[in-house]
Amino acid sequence: MATALERVTNLLTILLETRVPLTLRQISQELVGMYPDNPVALRGAFERDKAMLREIGVPIETEVLGGDQAGETAYRVDRDRYELRGLQLDDDERHALQLAVATIRSDTGQEGVWKLGGSVLPSSTVVANVAQSDALPVLRTASAARTTVAFRYRDLDRRLDPYGLLLREGFWYVIGHDHGHGQVRTYRVDRIAGAVTVLDGQGFERPAGFDVRAAFPADSKLLGEADDRDATAEVAVDPPLAAVVRAELGDDAVLRAEPPDGPAGGTVVFRVPCANRDAFRSWVLGIGVHAEVLGPPEVRAELVAWLRSFDGTGTSGTAAGGAS
Repeated sequence: MATALERVTNLLTILLETRVPLTLRQISQELVGMYPDNPVALRGAFERDKAMLREIGVPIETEVLGGDQAGETAYRVDRDRYELRGLQLDDDERHALQLAVATIRSDTGQEGVWKLGGSVLPSSTVVANVAQSDALPVLRTASAARTTVAFRYRDLDRRLDPYGLLLREGFWYVIGHDHGHGQVRTYRVDRIAGAVTVLDGQGFERPAGFDVRAAFPADSKLLGEADDRDATAEVAVDPPLAAVVRAELGDDAVLRAEPPDGPAGGTVVFRVPCANRDAFRSWVLGIGVHAEVLGPPEVRAELVAWLRSFDGTGTSGTAAGGAS
């Protein structure tokens, strides 16, 4: 079960993002695994979360539905009433405001930053960092209706059964069965190119007991940014950081280890997940001069090209990671 903070943050986000009011049943389907399954416990937890949001000034609106949902109550947050308008802050000014509020730990200031669509450093109060994307409402509707969608991602056409959406560290991810790969994949919503198309008439059933939180990779380097989720790279790490990396990745990740008194001086070569190129690149650069990407050639070449893009001469002082 999710923590109360995570649940309330996600509740606020979906109520802000939705174009139509959502019933409690739809909310629980969106926040899979975050609310109890028991209807009484579900209602109690939701009412507590709703009261908490209203207490800090979030204008949650209710609407009694008609038609085939006659009598059900639906909920949403009106952005025009919730957000501050007309201040015309640019990104640098908004970031400076966020930093100032985080420094003085002002609850009143935090509420103002939320209404500007930003966030502050974690504290004991609810923090909302709302990621916006035109694809979100479409994916949310398709997930609730159990309808397959199509979109373009990293220059490839995808067909996905969207099992659910998950907010992690300020980014929305859609998780579901990818028809092209024949397995569950995870895609970052803001990196979808163009519009998401709902394939009417192509329905699906979500596996019983499926938990989007459990399916979300714990290691960001495993996220489905590359076409091959199982993609790995060979990375050589010099001592003393080789021991740190070995503790992080485990002995199973060690491909070979050179003796300390040998020519390579104790260098250890690891097999490292690299399906998410951005996360992999950040991981390598975090090790700095002590790491060298040995292969595959295309992974090494991508990193070299990225490094050279920051060098005005068109050459890079490092080949890949810290290797000269």
